[in-house]
Amino acid sequence: MTMTVWEILGEIAFVCIILFFFIFAVVSQIEKEKRASIRSFFVACLIAAVNVFFFILPLSFRKWSFAGVFGLCAAIILYVALPPRPKHPFQIVRSINKVDERDIIFSRFDMRENGPHYSEYYNRHPENKSKDDEIRKLPDILSPHHVKKHPVHFNLAAAEFEFLEQQLQHVDGEIHSVQAEYTPKENTVNIKNMIRYLGADLCGVCELDQAFVYSHTGRGPEPYGSEINLKHAYAVVFAIEMDQKMIATAPQSPVLVETAKKYVEAAKISIIAAQQIRMMGYAARAHIAGSNYQAMLPPLGWKAGLGELGRFGMLITEKFGARMRLGMLTTDCPLIPDKSITFGIQNFCEICKKCAENCPSQAIPHEGKTEENGVMKWVLNRENCYRYWRKVGTDCAVCISVCPYSKADNGLHSFIRHFSTWSKRAQSLTLWGDDFFYGRKPKRKPSPF
Repeated sequence: MTMTVWEILGEIAFVCIILFFFIFAVVSQIEKEKRASIRSFFVACLIAAVNVFFFILPLSFRKWSFAGVFGLCAAIILYVALPPRPKHPFQIVRSINKVDERDIIFSRFDMRENGPHYSEYYNRHPENKSKDDEIRKLPDILSPHHVKKHPVHFNLAAAEFEFLEQQLQHVDGEIHSVQAEYTPKENTVNIKNMIRYLGADLCGVCELDQAFVYSHTGRGPEPYGSEINLKHAYAVVFAIEMDQKMIATAPQSPVLVETAKKYVEAAKISIIAAQQIRMMGYAARAHIAGSNYQAMLPPLGWKAGLGELGRFGMLITEKFGARMRLGMLTTDCPLIPDKSITFGIQNFCEICKKCAENCPSQAIPHEGKTEENGVMKWVLNRENCYRYWRKVGTDCAVCISVCPYSKADNGLHSFIRHFSTWSKRAQSLTLWGDDFFYGRKPKRKPSPF
């Protein structure tokens, strides 16, 4: 029997939907996402059953039923796609004051009671003393208290961080006297290609905004409290993907191992790239994790076009979400800056709140943005966050693991991430789907090793 045009169009719609959910089920099974695999397979079977049922209807009903399916699919696509794309930008509402690195949470807890800088700091900031001293009563992240939980993981992380500290002597060096003759465009292409070849997954360039350069050293290798004089013209910021299976164990020990590993890789890339630029005749300095950053990477990563800052204070990229670590070098080599991007994260984070609901320390705000140092942002309770780090012995990463944008980098999830940029309705549908298939509070996964 010859099918009508409407039956053909309706059947195409059915096949596309069934195929999508079947692929979703297979991919979820490969990713060991049991809930998502079962639910997507059930949805595929349910829609397939409806499709078969339509074929046993009388001809007149069948034609209009298939036409209705096609029309419904077209209407949903138009409903989701037609509203303007959600592109509220990251907002800076007034001039930004430089941040003193001595005030950041890590610098404060590098100090020890009765140490040389302890009294001086808390005389200047008595408001921090009682809450900081309370947190100091908890075991430190790599202390024996935590190491004994999983000696292999914690000692591996400790070895990685120790290796990082040994690289501090290589972050800067002698500049060769003869400058290579390339245009800014050629320099930009060469440096980006080099950084990607060395192992980075994303790379961008921005002018080094002095508002995001620390005012004073809080962690070294320069003397504590010394004024930071970083006058390079440009920042080259890059991102390295973190292993999705390791992050899915959050807040267990594998996340700390993975964090340290990516920091080691970022250090290798930035140190080698900075050295190569100096050999080309231009000043360059690597900024590596541990105790070496002289500028704040997330806002510079935003300016360099790598992503947007999300509710939990980290950079969210289109490709990996927040499941990546940043690295950076600064230089005077003439470059062409990239433009910051807006793909809807500010809007998505407004409605999602998944990181806030899953945060073990409740350090991520549920409410709207507030102004902090000239920036409209979701302001974290940094002390609550760090207190939980010391309780669990890792850098937690629950917020990274539950973020809908942090799914594995494959065709299926890339399509869904791109779909969510269509409109606010697409974002709402994406979030509903993430909750339905993965759960509003996803379960943590076992360690892959």
